[in-house]
Amino acid sequence: MSDHSAFWKKPISIDLDSSERMVLRSPQDALYALVSDWPVKGGVHQQRAIDFCRAWLAGRMPAETVRQAFILAALEAGVAINDDDEDAAGSSVSNPSV
Repeated sequence: MSDHSAFWKKPISIDLDSSERMVLRSPQDALYALVSDWPVKGGVHQQRAIDFCRAWLAGRMPAETVRQAFILAALEAGVAINDDDEDAAGSSVSNPSV
């Protein structure tokens, strides 16, 4: 179902603290942020997003569904997000339709 090299149609920029901005372009980027850099541990949406990322890696979840779960996890944790970042979108790699 999923392509492990898949990028989201639009990247998400997040600010984990005042000095660090990350641009996430795929579920793999999101998984890294959720397990290594996330400011709040144990949130319901955080765990759901982690589960969705892992399901994507196993080929059982569409990348865009993972993106939505990640946004909910960011809102839950109070992480500043920007999913309309024109600069990031311009530098992203797009996938051809399958």
